[in-house]
Amino acid sequence: MENASAVVAASQLVLLILIAGIAGCAQGHLLSQPALELRIQAQEQLISQHNDSAYVQRLMRLSKSAEMRNYMQPELQPCDNFYDYSCGNWAKINPANTANPRETNYEQLLLKGYHHKQQRLLQRSADAAIDAEAVLKLKEFYASCLHYRETPLPVYRQQLLEIVAEFGHMPALALPGQQWPADEFDWVATVARIKRKYGLDIMLRLQVTPAAIYVGQPQQIRPQPNRLGRAASIREWLIWNLGVERELAETTSLEITNMEDLVARYMRDIPVGVLARPRTAKELDELYLPVYNLTKYVELVLDRPLNPNDTLFEHVPSYQAHLLDFVASVSPQMHANYIFYSLLEHFSYEWAGSVVDHCMSKARRLFPELLDNMVLREYGDAATLSDIEAVWQQIKRSFRDMLESDTADWLPLGPRSQLLDQINATRLLVNGHADVNFTQTYEGLQLKPRDYLHNLRAVLSHDSLKTKMSAAPLTAPSYDAVEKRVLLPVALLQPNYLWSRYYPRALRYGSLGTLLAHELAHSIEDVSHWDHSSMMAYRKRWACFKEQYGRLRLNGEYLPKSDLQAENIADNLAVQVSYHAYSKYLQELAPSALSSEQLPQMAQSPRQLFFLSYAQFWCNDSQERFRDRIALLVSYTPNALRVLGALSNLEAFQRDFACSGGSPMNSSPKCQLYGLSMD
Repeated sequence: MENASAVVAASQLVLLILIAGIAGCAQGHLLSQPALELRIQAQEQLISQHNDSAYVQRLMRLSKSAEMRNYMQPELQPCDNFYDYSCGNWAKINPANTANPRETNYEQLLLKGYHHKQQRLLQRSADAAIDAEAVLKLKEFYASCLHYRETPLPVYRQQLLEIVAEFGHMPALALPGQQWPADEFDWVATVARIKRKYGLDIMLRLQVTPAAIYVGQPQQIRPQPNRLGRAASIREWLIWNLGVERELAETTSLEITNMEDLVARYMRDIPVGVLARPRTAKELDELYLPVYNLTKYVELVLDRPLNPNDTLFEHVPSYQAHLLDFVASVSPQMHANYIFYSLLEHFSYEWAGSVVDHCMSKARRLFPELLDNMVLREYGDAATLSDIEAVWQQIKRSFRDMLESDTADWLPLGPRSQLLDQINATRLLVNGHADVNFTQTYEGLQLKPRDYLHNLRAVLSHDSLKTKMSAAPLTAPSYDAVEKRVLLPVALLQPNYLWSRYYPRALRYGSLGTLLAHELAHSIEDVSHWDHSSMMAYRKRWACFKEQYGRLRLNGEYLPKSDLQAENIADNLAVQVSYHAYSKYLQELAPSALSSEQLPQMAQSPRQLFFLSYAQFWCNDSQERFRDRIALLVSYTPNALRVLGALSNLEAFQRDFACSGGSPMNSSPKCQLYGLSMD
């Protein structure tokens, strides 16, 4: 009976995916069709847990084939523009809108599937006989959140005012005839006390690790493409939730929006620990006093003086230098309103929309590690983890092959040995926090039934020096430079997205393999300790990438030349190394099993499927105004050009698709860092 259910589910899944493609072209996109999407996920879940019959395997492969063909525009020539060939229909199925989503991409599909799995786990009834104590507290927090709209508005407004009063006075809340005490406002002390009480990073960040203290830029926020719309939203929030008069709310919202733009303008998306500069307290004082006191911020958050044994690092110094330029130019009132609004945003209630969506978002933001651990325990079976570890080891082996090959002989033995040591030392960790004792972590957390705001404040106050993570879990691996490890998000354990036991290994190496290889490439990008001749040889190859990517065009516009080539170089290394690993796999595969490396109703060879899988992970669409605005603010290469740039440098791609010399995907010169061809 169980096998029969799985067979029926597989048959339905193929039909649903075909319907998704048709419906997407006709009336919107899969990302905005939750009912259809959840039905697909329900079938996938049933199939993934059971049954390996040949019939079910074929149906699952048919469903993946249907998905990949839906995104393609096969009438185009792959050697002219491989991104358009691979993703030409993505925008028809998943179009970006003027409102939301303003951008669509494959990572969103992963994220929505992952969110649904988290929601299913959290909505299971609490059971003290089964659930760990920490899980019971998380479920109690979530249950209290579901009732937040029952709070009368006057009670909620008074609670917000009490939160403001913990840290001073918000100018927009001054009573008529009451003068706001500007002389008493100290923005550094205010954000430090907020950080110490609730763990919130406003304008500055403090992150404490066992090895060091990092101070500097908070998590990157991006300027709002629609500033007037953002200001209108803030205005209505101030009126409704705080009772601010409309005229004052209008001017205050514009000031807050301007401040947001100023703060975000020079932020960079750099993980803590990467490119951080060691500092002493004296050095920080010399850099930023008398405009603002960064040492004071650290000491107020820690509630103790810095001592000589503290290892202090400055995170993104360019951001702190930017603060010097504009902090003195804005009024204390504008500064204070921005800080207090940023604080209250974390306690904001959504009075419209889905209560479940709001509460799930809060749970993800405040309990990210525990939720990831719940998903890991539910879906992280031994076979899945073993498969991923095998890919990781093959990627590492391919990196070693590359560095030990003759094509990397421009690099002397000493630096090359250092790179090999770094590759060998870097490990993979599925970021499900299996080593965390969550019972101990949440031991002192006291919650109250149905009292959501109390519970929200309690959770934020609990372990407040621990930096709160983003609301959205990562959907791509990341490199932890401090611990020398690549972190694999639990979201990537989901079957039947990037990989599956039913799919050709080509898809696994083309997507998951290149993602892992990209982060491993970041582990060897620090060349600051190399000798002069090695550095000059490296700079020559780096300059090739700068010139090449500056010649790429998207929507008729050239990509601006940039000195930030680390991501582009990592892309090139990733696809080269993962392709090499896949080639090794094919060489070891029995000839009788080669047919398993193709998909039904697709003429692509196994090696061509590798490249198609790689390109389709980067399929995206963005609303034109949003795209143009973001292009001015970020330094990353657009997805389409990431695909075109990396593959045009790879001779194996040109061979597998028979791209003639001079075709757009086989242009010269080609840029390589450590090797030209390894297969």
